[in-house]
Amino acid sequence: MKLFGLISLILGFSTLGMATSCKEKITYDITTGGKTGTYYQIGLNLAKYVAPDACIKLNVLNSSGSLDNALKLNSKNNIKFAIVQNDVLQELKKKANEGNKKAARLVKNLRVLWPLYNEEIHILASVKSNIKTFADLKGKRINIGKKKSGNSMTSILLYKELFGKNLKNFEQSDINTALKHLIKEKSIDAIIMVAGQPVERLSKDMAAGAKNVIRLLSYSENSNQHNKVTSYYKATIKAKNYPWLDEDTQTLSTKAYLVTYDYKNQREKKYIKQFINALKNKLPILKETSSNNINTPHPKWKEVSTECAPKLPGGWKYFSAVEDICGKKSVSMDISNCDEESKVLGICPNE
Repeated sequence: MKLFGLISLILGFSTLGMATSCKEKITYDITTGGKTGTYYQIGLNLAKYVAPDACIKLNVLNSSGSLDNALKLNSKNNIKFAIVQNDVLQELKKKANEGNKKAARLVKNLRVLWPLYNEEIHILASVKSNIKTFADLKGKRINIGKKKSGNSMTSILLYKELFGKNLKNFEQSDINTALKHLIKEKSIDAIIMVAGQPVERLSKDMAAGAKNVIRLLSYSENSNQHNKVTSYYKATIKAKNYPWLDEDTQTLSTKAYLVTYDYKNQREKKYIKQFINALKNKLPILKETSSNNINTPHPKWKEVSTECAPKLPGGWKYFSAVEDICGKKSVSMDISNCDEESKVLGICPNE
């Protein structure tokens, strides 16, 4: 490493460790994802490097994922922050516009704090199967992750976009159960896992020999075996992130957002504004010092833009304090009975 880079890195760690002097400190929670997933690691980074500068003690909670996080955000508990992926936000908005009252309540009160990074769609199958690409998923039995997770919603939406029909042959469980069902019991054909690479469960917990057992499916936008996907971004899963992966693999991704509830209380608004300011100030250092080393910020920070309040898709709004800090205004949302997808996702009005 060049001398300038080394000095910069040392100064970066020094600055990351500095916390603002606080007359009063408050305790908040952030709901993230599974403990081996990227959401949880990003939550830990926010708690360690950002929250202290906002005079917040941030507890990091594990969860089932994006949809579970959105459902937990309300004004009556201590969860003030959550990480939610874009397609979940968009689908909630769609259900709200179709008349789903529970989705409408969620959409009305969700506010974005900062766009984060793209989450790659990892689809796994057994090497002994003839399933090699996204096109081969048609009609197969697929594990789509835990109930009320963003993983489940992405799986359902992606399958429908690929093949023009609803996914009906699926199971929902954690990744360890899914791998057991795929490899040992052979009761499923594939696993869909949506998370920012590198995913700890697929990297640190799997040796190079895993390539003799599992394969990563590839996506081709030129395939005539499925519809062209337009709701997700093209992405590449890097072989360097997984010891069992021999070459880079093309896939799709969705963006993750740091979100909060539309709080009106001045006390909440004050601390959330301090948190946004702290993130804005620390972000360049988080990006510069991030790496695969567990003692540094997660490598996904390199993908987070430092642009303050970039345009949001689908009419989503920023929290009012973001608009104050960045001097921008976001477009207001358009909010206007329970289908099978809503039942699977747990957003029926009576649930």
